[in-house]
Amino acid sequence: MKISEKSNQEIIEQLTKIANNIDSTKENYLLSYPHFLNYFKNLENINLENLIIGISFTYSWMPTILKSIKLENPEKILSTLNEVKNGQRINEEQLGTLKSSFNNSLVGTSKLLHFINPKQYAIWDSRVFRFLNNEEPHKYKLEKPKTYLEYLDFIENLKNEKAFDTFFNLIKQKVGYEISEYRALELAFFKGE
Repeated sequence: MKISEKSNQEIIEQLTKIANNIDSTKENYLLSYPHFLNYFKNLENINLENLIIGISFTYSWMPTILKSIKLENPEKILSTLNEVKNGQRINEEQLGTLKSSFNNSLVGTSKLLHFINPKQYAIWDSRVFRFLNNEEPHKYKLEKPKTYLEYLDFIENLKNEKAFDTFFNLIKQKVGYEISEYRALELAFFKGE
């Protein structure tokens, strides 16, 4: 999947313009965000209780409620989430297992992964998809684990652009606290939709 017709440099320039318009006083999500990160950061390991609490507060950032938690193999799920916490990149199969466990939603899963490890996992949703692809998201495109992993690769490449540091410093200033590079990019995609 080609994520954007624009060059990475053009995207960073567009994101810098978006960052200039962010007003943190009008963003309720910015208040809860550092608390969600700290919850997982302060855990040595993620256990079942942490998982239930984490996926529940993750869904406070979703337009739909958490209707289904399928923990058919909780050890496998917890092992995968602890790999994420410890800085490992999970594969398509692991991502599919997580997705099927949480409302069968890649969007919700991506938010949980981001809260666990904001430096290596970005939030993925329909607004981000729309911004990057300049088309309406279809569930079959939005919910493909492979597409999400390609999105993470795309973000990793954007971080290497010359103008990235200027954009990154600006958006951190606008938000008012430290955020990861992945969060900075995802937030600008989200706001630019």
